[in-house]
Amino acid sequence: MNDNTKLEVAIEIMASKIAKATQKGYDVDSKEMRELLEEKEKMYKCDKEIIDKIINVYGKELREGKE
Repeated sequence: MNDNTKLEVAIEIMASKIAKATQKGYDVDSKEMRELLEEKEKMYKCDKEIIDKIINVYGKELREGKE
């Protein structure tokens, strides 16, 4: 998968992860949400490690319904 495709996939996964965290009642003051927002910022700066984490860890969680 090329880098542009990975970024697009990571954006979708991160949007879903943040939406699910919001549904659970987390807000911007919570530790979990702050971490997600920091990772989102790094993702948009094309941090390859974060993009891989989002795809491999968060993507797997979403597929398996572990949210």
